[in-house]
Amino acid sequence: GTRILCADTERLWNTVFAIMPAGDNARWVTKLDKRDLQVSTGAACTAGKDGPSHVLAALGVTPDEARRALRFSAGWATTEADWATLLAALREV
Repeated sequence: GTRILCADTERLWNTVFAIMPAGDNARWVTKLDKRDLQVSTGAACTAGKDGPSHVLAALGVTPDEARRALRFSAGWATTEADWATLLAALREV
């Protein structure tokens, strides 16, 4: 039930935007934070702003979908094991 935005197009190698299957994105953030994983609910350029991200709107994401959107980003030190930990936590949550 999760949809990866722009999965079939060129995009940044280190960023994944997903529309989660259910629940408010703030709940996902809280639950993942309790597992020591930090994720975002919008595009980096909209951090700290209220309302749906203009980036998500430009991608055709509806307001309902925007409330379920999460952004996962990796850095140079992110490992395959880090991604596996995130995936396991998402499945638990």
